[in-house]
Amino acid sequence: MHSDLIGAIYDAPLASQPWCDLTHQFRRAFACTGTMMKFSRRRAHDGHTRFVFDAAWDSRESWRLYNSTYRYLDPTCDHPMAVGSVYGFAQMFAPASDEREEQYMRFCRSIGAEHALFAFLGDYRGVEAWLSLSRDAAVGDFSDAEASEITALLPHFGRAVDIHARLEAERNMAAVHAAALADLGLGVILLDSTGAIVGTNGLADMLLDRGTAIARDRDRLKVRGAGAAALRRSLGAAGEGQVIVVGEAEADPLHVLIKPWHDEQGDGAGPAYVIYLDSPADQAVPRVDALRRRFGFSHAEARMAALLASGRTWEEAGTLMGVTPASARTYGKRVLARTGARRQADLVRMVFTSLCRLDNA
Repeated sequence: MHSDLIGAIYDAPLASQPWCDLTHQFRRAFACTGTMMKFSRRRAHDGHTRFVFDAAWDSRESWRLYNSTYRYLDPTCDHPMAVGSVYGFAQMFAPASDEREEQYMRFCRSIGAEHALFAFLGDYRGVEAWLSLSRDAAVGDFSDAEASEITALLPHFGRAVDIHARLEAERNMAAVHAAALADLGLGVILLDSTGAIVGTNGLADMLLDRGTAIARDRDRLKVRGAGAAALRRSLGAAGEGQVIVVGEAEADPLHVLIKPWHDEQGDGAGPAYVIYLDSPADQAVPRVDALRRRFGFSHAEARMAALLASGRTWEEAGTLMGVTPASARTYGKRVLARTGARRQADLVRMVFTSLCRLDNA
């Protein structure tokens, strides 16, 4: 058995480009013309299928043909396969092959895949995975010994794909959490115990790149002006969180909440501080149609609410809407009545704290 491949299988999901090196190693180890792994969400459309492959030929044109035409003829898409077994073309196609199967085989022969072995690796967290290896006519078919050797490696593949699925689930969950905080108007920066930046969300990246209140100095967080000393004191404090305001001198105030992160279950690696960023200048007024759905406004009332929430007076909002001052006051009073707000400041708070900020339909 290629014992070196076992370690490579377990390294594959941890690589910066998962599975790419492994498909190359398998192609070399088994004298293949091509090696491919396929990952597909269960009961998903083709747009949710990912392929990782290594081929001895220029795969750009053949991949375009496969993706546009021949993928739908691929027997691995609808042929039942048991986990832990390998199949050749003979097992994948019925004895009396129809025209579709012959068309697919002509395509396979044209790309040097006269012979092939297929394996279904299993379903892991809703993602199904397959492995396929192919050879051209010059190299010849896979022997029974080679098929047995690949079969013996399949349990390792299964465990590695499970690791990959778990890592992807954690990555997706972290991405969802970061995006959710950004949707709520909060930037997030994670610092380790040395003060190095180990994570950010999209809004935090934007504020760091803008560089007026905070900036990135290599892997360190840099605060402009007098706020730097307050940041150092907050990082040294052991309390539940310190709020500081930075960027006032640059007319770009930023509210910063610094909280220590206590890992109760792990070994302490990773983030030690969570920094929340609230930029009043970047608070986005919800869309007019979102305000209509949330508060039951008419279109004109929703426009008035959006303009008032953006800091306009009733008269300014009326001018922008093209209505008279009297009509503007009427719309404004209706908006306050519908929301239960007593004054414009209450309306602004209700708009910016409502879930319609997340309504992008």
